[in-house]
Amino acid sequence: MSKVGGLDDTIWITPHRTTDERTPHGRSQRLALIILVVVLVLGIYPVTAAALSRKDYGTFAFWKLPNRIDYCGRRYYDSGPQTGSPALFESQDSDKAARWTFLSWTFSGRSIDADVSPLKPSSSSVCTMVLYIPLGGGRWETYALSGGP
Repeated sequence: MSKVGGLDDTIWITPHRTTDERTPHGRSQRLALIILVVVLVLGIYPVTAAALSRKDYGTFAFWKLPNRIDYCGRRYYDSGPQTGSPALFESQDSDKAARWTFLSWTFSGRSIDADVSPLKPSSSSVCTMVLYIPLGGGRWETYALSGGP
């Protein structure tokens, strides 16, 4: 008497494929999936970056310099380019304990720096008066505190 419906039954055994017996659609499906993922990533980043840039920097154009920067509970507005160096900007600060500090990155990869006071300021004082974004060649885009200290 033969065993029917068991694991040994030839109906239930899947034939093993060799590497040469690939399905004709396997490679094209994989390529389509890769293209879909790349399109989604390249499509999602610009939309997300534009929305967050609008919220954080006042402009949808995340690849450009920001219109404004919010830092330390205060708002800083673009006040044009300035030539100098971090050492020069530090020497111009009245708070001698302040140090040149990297603060953050914009969505286009530009750094935001400032001469920041080391102690956490009270709500009536400020962390810094000016923020700087390097433009290259010793030039910096400056962002001045809105409304003063």
